[in-house]
Amino acid sequence: MGSTNRELKQSKDLVQTLLTIQDLSYNNWLHEKHQEYIQENQDVVMKSLMHYKGLNNQEGNNNY
Repeated sequence: MGSTNRELKQSKDLVQTLLTIQDLSYNNWLHEKHQEYIQENQDVVMKSLMHYKGLNNQEGNNNY
């Protein structure tokens, strides 16, 4: 079961408060987390792109 909106808001508020106390920007912190997640899952992105490229090439060959 996923988190409720209330739980998400409470978590976000707590993180924002903790970051503010440390003189850190929530938006910068969140951006860093997004970048970390993208880097950790780069293999998934690359596999998807290669799969798409393969499908695209197959479709292109059917046009001839």
